[in-house]
Amino acid sequence: MRDPLDPIASNPTEQAGRLQRSAAALHARRQWAEAESLATRASTLLAAEPDTPALGRTCQALAGTLDDLGDHAEAENLYRRAATILTALPTGSPDDLMRIRCARGLAANLRMQGRAEEAGTILIAALALAEQLLGPSHLDTLATMTGLGLLWEGFGRLDEAEELYRHALVRAELLCEADLDQVAGMTAALAGLLERRGRVTAGGCRPLPV
Repeated sequence: MRDPLDPIASNPTEQAGRLQRSAAALHARRQWAEAESLATRASTLLAAEPDTPALGRTCQALAGTLDDLGDHAEAENLYRRAATILTALPTGSPDDLMRIRCARGLAANLRMQGRAEEAGTILIAALALAEQLLGPSHLDTLATMTGLGLLWEGFGRLDEAEELYRHALVRAELLCEADLDQVAGMTAALAGLLERRGRVTAGGCRPLPV
């Protein structure tokens, strides 16, 4: 395997990106100690680097890997740095998508740290931004809706969660190339909620109100 710190990676941000990808691969193979070592090296490399779009994307990817490894505090720092960088970029570019995904990642991170109210504030803002920048039926908009629904469900705000799930499903059905796994996930979330509320019939979820 190529050394992630070989000279081909010409700057610390690129080197950190290589380390992050190697760490993610090691995590997938359950080599957690090795993955953690590489992720920590990547984080150290990024600390002194100036903010650039490339660094923002690398911070976001590394934050996800660190979350997977259980280092939620450092992951939060990286998500917040990535968010600061991405928010400063002009809209109407592929970075719009990264901005929404970064917000979802930070919200998930905060939820894992027991800070669900902060996560909710971020997801509400992310959903409004996703609808504006990506469109109401974009897959990442729907993923953000579903994430917010799951959060509301955890708060016991079941009516609001159900409404989000249902609207997400309606929008997904309008897509020409809907992600079947994502639709299945939304359907399962709604079915699980209705079952807990005792409102599932033999035919499945109750129909959408007209």
